[in-house]
Order: sequence, then C-alpha cells, then structure tokens
Amino acid sequence: MSKAFYRFMCGVMRPWYAVFLPGEVDGVENIPAEGGFILCCNHISARDPFYLAIRCKTRMFHFMAKQELFKNPVAGAVMRGLESFPVDRGHSDLNSVRNALNLIREGHGLGLFPQGTRSRDNSRTPMLSGTAMIALRANCPVIPAYIGGPYRLFKKTQVSFGPPVDLSDFGRRADKETLDRATRRIEDAVWALKKQR
Repeated sequence: MSKAFYRFMCGVMRPWYAVFLPGEVDGVENIPAEGGFILCCNHISARDPFYLAIRCKTRMFHFMAKQELFKNPVAGAVMRGLESFPVDRGHSDLNSVRNALNLIREGHGLGLFPQGTRSRDNSRTPMLSGTAMIALRANCPVIPAYIGGPYRLFKKTQVSFGPPVDLSDFGRRADKETLDRATRRIEDAVWALKKQR
C-alpha cells in the first residue's frame, strides 16, 4: 500500500473519530521529525493502531499486528492500508523481526504493543522482550505512548507520547538479563505516562 492510501485512510477515519471517539493528545513533539524509531504503547483495544495513526499527523507508523487480523478481509484491508504487517505470536517469527529492523533502518516509524495481547481493563500486564531486542539491535529511539481508555462514545480518550527511553547503557547486548532490564525500562516509561494524567 502507498503513503497516499495511508493518508487517505487516516483522512477518512479522522472526522468520524473526532465526533464519536474524540481524543486529547499531548507529547506529539516527542515523536522524531525524521529517521527510524519505535513507538511503544499499552494495548487496550483493536482500535489502538487506528487511534494512534489518526492522532499523530506528523509521522506514519508501520504497526506489527497479530497475523489473525489479516485473515479477516475487512480488518486485513484496513491494516494493510495503515502499512501494518503480520507477526506470528506463537513462534519466533524471524521474518517479522527482519521486516521491523529493515523498516527502522529505512527511516520509518514502527508501532509495537509489547504486552502481546489486549488488557481490556488497562491493567499493567508484563511486556514481552521482543521490543527491547528490536530496539537494541536497531539502536533507534524508543518513544513510549499511553492510551487512557476504555474508549467511550463522545468521551475524550487521553493519548500521551513521552520522551525517548534511554537504552544507550545496554549497548547492543541481547542476553536475557539485558533484554529483561531494557523491557522493564520501556514498560516503566509507558506506565509513567498514566501517572501524569
């Protein structure tokens, strides 16, 4: 799918969301103006990728999403329109990791939901270490984001983007202890945005 189609999809959805699921956004200035980066967000609903895409007008995101979504003709078409790509969560999906790294190296924004599955009550569930692994290998900025759901008709949903998470002291190590520590740091940065509301 092209950038034009991505912008078209966001343009179509933005007025609908503005009326029925309005948002209150802060911290957009923390998103890099150029270059590859990772956007790392909590996960409360299947709407999350769409909500983040339309709330951030300055950059495009390529979301990594579970492959089951792409089997639905409608959801799959929308996800592809938003430049998303599938990941097999049940296995070590090296193709998706390579795809993610290539996108970052090409200067794109990668959107990830490290909890791995939705937390409908927006509770702090453990994040998976894959995000830390990609971030350390790509040596790119990691921008924490928080969606303060649940989504309710005509009620504003808070969306916050935080400053980059500093992972420079980890280098490019990928042992379990390093990945666990980096993951906790990313996780703390995401949930710290909830306390600021």
